[in-house]
Amino acid sequence: MSSSLPLFDLTECLANSDGWGPGPVKESAVLAPFEGLPYQPFNKCDRIGRIVDWLGVDRYKKSEMRDRYNERLYGSSATAGAQFDYIHDNEDANFQLVDSGRIQRPQRPVYRRQFQFLNRKLAQREQERREYDKYNVPNKMKRSIMKEQQKAYKVFLRRGGGTRGAQQRTARRYNERQPGKGRQPSVQVRPDWEVIKELDFQQLNKLSLPNVESGKDIEGHCYGVLHFYDKLADRISVNKAVPLQRFNGTYCHITTTEDPIIHKLASSGVGNVFATDIILATLMTCTRSVNSWDIIARRIGNKLFFDKRSVTGVSPIDALWVSETAMEPPSWDGPGVNNAKTLADEALLLNQNFRRQFLKRDSQHVFKFENEKVPFEEVESDIAYKYRTWDLGTSRDGVPIKLVARTEHDAVMQGSAGEIVKLTIKAFNEWDSSQSGGEDWRSKLEIQRGTVLATEVRNNNCKVAKWTLQAILAGSDFLKFGYVSRANVRNSTQHLIFGTQQYEPSKFASGLPSLNMQLCWGILRAIIDFFMERPTGKYLLMKDPHQQVVRIYSLPEGTLDSSEDEERSVSSGDEAD
Repeated sequence: MSSSLPLFDLTECLANSDGWGPGPVKESAVLAPFEGLPYQPFNKCDRIGRIVDWLGVDRYKKSEMRDRYNERLYGSSATAGAQFDYIHDNEDANFQLVDSGRIQRPQRPVYRRQFQFLNRKLAQREQERREYDKYNVPNKMKRSIMKEQQKAYKVFLRRGGGTRGAQQRTARRYNERQPGKGRQPSVQVRPDWEVIKELDFQQLNKLSLPNVESGKDIEGHCYGVLHFYDKLADRISVNKAVPLQRFNGTYCHITTTEDPIIHKLASSGVGNVFATDIILATLMTCTRSVNSWDIIARRIGNKLFFDKRSVTGVSPIDALWVSETAMEPPSWDGPGVNNAKTLADEALLLNQNFRRQFLKRDSQHVFKFENEKVPFEEVESDIAYKYRTWDLGTSRDGVPIKLVARTEHDAVMQGSAGEIVKLTIKAFNEWDSSQSGGEDWRSKLEIQRGTVLATEVRNNNCKVAKWTLQAILAGSDFLKFGYVSRANVRNSTQHLIFGTQQYEPSKFASGLPSLNMQLCWGILRAIIDFFMERPTGKYLLMKDPHQQVVRIYSLPEGTLDSSEDEERSVSSGDEAD
């Protein structure tokens, strides 16, 4: 059997006439498709571990070991991957890398531990000292030291000290801003009192009664003797302060129905509505009040009497509240001498002494009215009383409303033309300028008196409005203010006079915020019209201590006829609470 040889096709080999090795690619049909392919020299002994090293060399190897690492894994580090290096183009200039990782906090300083060690060491020493004092100090001395420490600590907290002083002060001020916090009603309401009307302040502020003429003096009914005002008081300044003196005298608390002159005028038919200047001022400025007050209205026949309750102390109508309308009013009955009740008593005593201090007491400097003797006072009070009348138009039934009121003058002085001018004298009192948004009189009264007065008007809006209306109702030519401050903030018995200031009442009223006489007369006329339509009886107007409203109650017969009855009402109400 014959065997056949396999066919062998000898591939054409191209001869390279220019040198050793294969010839140019363009001359070979087999290598032509690979023309232009980049070539990288390599060693067959190189170990190819991965295409791309995503972990990076820097994370595991130090910088000085980087070249040796690349050479060991991928061959020569000098020439490896040079053809595949990434080159930034112009289009890549707009790309930015954003770090989405969290920003690491800076490390705390090393010396913090040192301070902690020192604090522990100091605390240990303090504990050792306390233990030593505990077992080596006599008991009597120990109790004395503890009392002083407790007292100092209370003062420290009251001034806002402590590690949470700012929070404590803020919380205290916030609590004081709560409307009605701590305020009490002027009289305890009984269950048998019927509410017949509520006067809302917003509705009252919309009233108006224009064209009310000035009051006229009732002929033959001006009583008292007035002393001349000493003008040397106007030269007092902060640098030349004068101590406030104390004087003996009486304070007129005669109510409307107890006044014999008003009884006489009512019997003779001079008017049909009767009151005193302070009662009228309270009603006309009721929308400015914050604290509670009450007024009794008696409807007798065709006449109306506005009266105060008979109380053993100071009536809420006569109380001179301090910083009543401030943003941070004093607490109602807190400890110390800076609560609302104590400040009101201090202001009342201060005003009585201030108006008496600068009067010329000699017999030559007096001004006598028609009747020198005041009919309802046993002792002279250095005040003159005038009974005046106003025409308030006619009621719905066509009945004329004629108002009669008792007004007051505090002093007289000689005017620029030699005439006699009448004065109403009042006094502001500075108790603690750091509280209730007050101003420091010692530093600002001489150079910024207008700022001090504006602050006092803002903090005592109701009281200043009542003073102004009292001066207008009495027909005073000037309203004189005194600035009286405590000699020591913690002492409420010694005061210094820093200066005086006077205004014409009508001009001063026009400068007060929203003190419009037409509004004041409109409020009074609305209240009068309401009671003139009621039957004969006894009624009570009371300002709510928590709301801006005045409630009118119908009282049973015999209610609140005396101070003892009023005290029983308050005590029974407290027991019920």
